[in-house]
Amino acid sequence: MIRLSSALQSSLEAGTVTITAEVMPPRGGDASHALEMARALKGLVHAVNVTDGSRAVMRMSSLAVARLLLDEGIEPVLQMACRDRNRIAIQADLLGAHALGI
Repeated sequence: MIRLSSALQSSLEAGTVTITAEVMPPRGGDASHALEMARALKGLVHAVNVTDGSRAVMRMSSLAVARLLLDEGIEPVLQMACRDRNRIAIQADLLGAHALGI
């Protein structure tokens, strides 16, 4: 099994104060604002949480935003709301996250 380096995991294992912040995926297909907000947090937090199903409004997949954060060198914490997903959909999203390195 491949072991990836994680600032979040290292901080938690060391027992130090661990700081995360949260970004919401965009309502449309342009993630530039969410990425801009996350870039402003880079170096200030250990990881950035990407919300899922925030405010019960249609938004870009948190999985896609998490991958975009990784591309920016920002560690994401993928949130998955399970309320509107069945087991197969949850498993599919988890496999997709694994395939994307999340």
